[in-house]
Amino acid sequence: MSNEIHDLVSQENDYLVSLRRDLHAIPELGFQETQTAARIVSELAAAGLTSQAEIGGTGVVAVLEGERPGPTLMLRADIDALPVEELTALDFASTNGNMHACGHDGHMAILLGAARVLAQLRSQIAGKVIFVFQPAEEIVGGALAMLDDQLLSNYPADKFVSLHLWNQVPTGQVGVNRGTVFASADGIRITVKGRGGHGAMPHMAIDPVVAAAQIISAAQTVVSREVPPNEMGVLTFGQIHGGVAPNVIPDEVVIEGTVRGYIPETRDTILASAERVAKSVGAALGSEVTFELLYGAPPVINDPETAEWVAGIATEVVGDGNVIEVDPVSVGDDVAEFINRIPGVYMLLGASKPDAENHHNAKFDFDEACLAIGTEIFVKSALDFLK
Repeated sequence: MSNEIHDLVSQENDYLVSLRRDLHAIPELGFQETQTAARIVSELAAAGLTSQAEIGGTGVVAVLEGERPGPTLMLRADIDALPVEELTALDFASTNGNMHACGHDGHMAILLGAARVLAQLRSQIAGKVIFVFQPAEEIVGGALAMLDDQLLSNYPADKFVSLHLWNQVPTGQVGVNRGTVFASADGIRITVKGRGGHGAMPHMAIDPVVAAAQIISAAQTVVSREVPPNEMGVLTFGQIHGGVAPNVIPDEVVIEGTVRGYIPETRDTILASAERVAKSVGAALGSEVTFELLYGAPPVINDPETAEWVAGIATEVVGDGNVIEVDPVSVGDDVAEFINRIPGVYMLLGASKPDAENHHNAKFDFDEACLAIGTEIFVKSALDFLK
């Protein structure tokens, strides 16, 4: 049976590559993936599956019913792109100012390929497979949007499996962690309100620039003094906006940054402490401070039992010694919202290609040989769970 599945997936290789390239050429930003979603619906229909679109804005869901009752497995791919001007010079490069610079085009191709193969094997399935195409992962909003749209109420599942192709893992290997995969990812905004005035008469104003500078400096103690040394935590400020002239004290300064942590407790500590420091320092300097959470996703932490099971499936596909446990990565992914609700696993699918740049780079690309590997892992996971 294992060889039969491998052969079926191999027959889809040209489809996987062609579809990935088609999707790569039409990248769309989060919650704007209308053309992408239409293509997904079309491909699902060609596989004999009826889908429901516009879940969570631009998400798509399809269900494959087996011939016998049984449990339900959910498989997920993200579908959005980044606001990056592509510089790869590929024949199928994007020309619309956006880019699939993180591999989501590959994720969609893998999940659609799995749907095609599993539709051919319906008679061997006892239960259901739910195919979820999630929008807006790059802006950490699509997962919650789908959940708020009653995804799990309408499509309950017993197990969750997803993957992210990864250029830091060689093609032919798969990273399956029994714990943390990715960090939490939160965006914060601190608005410092003072009272504007003449730069030559600062005693008649309340200077939000000075307060903002003190807040940024003081906030650096949050990680160094409040997060245990053996835990990873990040608090980075990447944007400061305020002022219109060198001799004018503005009314307001806005600071934006990002928070990362590998465990929920670290995330909570940094967010709470950053707010406390910002408001306390601002008040000490006579300014008014507001602290906003712009977006957020918890850390991606695999269910150990599910990870162990999928590691065994992946070993069948890539061979002994090629399923590895990689170090956690400080990027974020709102796939965590699914894994926190359904026992699940998020794999890192090896996809490295010589001379290819890293994820989110304008010259990012990946080894398309990974597409068949990811598809086969999805298919075999479904058949094993729903046998």
